[in-house]
Amino acid sequence: MPTSIFQRHLATKSADKNAGVDDCSFELAIRSAGASVRGGRDYNEDRFYRSDRAQFYLVADGMGGHLGGAMASQIAMETIPMVWQSRIRQNTLSYSGIRSAYGDALSSATREMSAAVSDHPEYDRMGCTLAVAFVYCGRMYFGHVGDCRIYLLHRNKLTRLTKDETLVQGLIDAGAIDAHQARVHRWRHIVTNSVSPQGLQQPSRLRSAQIDMGDRVMLTSDGLTDELADDEIRQIMASCFDPQECVDQLIRAALDRNARDNVSCVVFQT
Repeated sequence: MPTSIFQRHLATKSADKNAGVDDCSFELAIRSAGASVRGGRDYNEDRFYRSDRAQFYLVADGMGGHLGGAMASQIAMETIPMVWQSRIRQNTLSYSGIRSAYGDALSSATREMSAAVSDHPEYDRMGCTLAVAFVYCGRMYFGHVGDCRIYLLHRNKLTRLTKDETLVQGLIDAGAIDAHQARVHRWRHIVTNSVSPQGLQQPSRLRSAQIDMGDRVMLTSDGLTDELADDEIRQIMASCFDPQECVDQLIRAALDRNARDNVSCVVFQT
């Protein structure tokens, strides 16, 4: 992950935290597309949400077996955008207000999952990983849980904005394995954080990045990134005509590798 690019997009915390972002005089026009396919699974536990009007986007990847994983993703997909947008309408659009809306949305999803388990105890191990993004006033506010990822393509340079919350990522950070070994490691799918009836194992940070005209953003489940390396993702995102073509080509490329998991992504561009 090129540090200079990463810092260029994330280093303006003071502008978010201290200067209210509610005095914005413009909005970026956004177009998006999304899709989710079963891949090599017998069923699809992934869900996605996109709203260009609200400029809010989400991908959720279910865990915990057939109905449990699908239910967790469905709850996240229905609850988080609804609560987020309700809180945003009620609060001043400062960094703290947006961060509070994000926290409330995640908490509401865990409460809904807990209520579902009360009626269906057999789903007590359900949960999901996810990625969310919200665009306002020329900035993208984003967060993730687990190993769903968010990528930003700016002037044909691709930056991975999220860091996987997985056991294997911990081994990479400790210097025990490298990125190549991580891609084939037997523990690569063990996540260290998820949205579940028991809550999150660790808090999910809301971060922000500047986005410019012509930028493209992708939110994706690990079913896609298991099959495609970052450079392959960059080539597809840089060469496609519009978000729908990006989504189609990315998913087709993953399926051509005989994708073992559900494959889902949302792409939007300014």
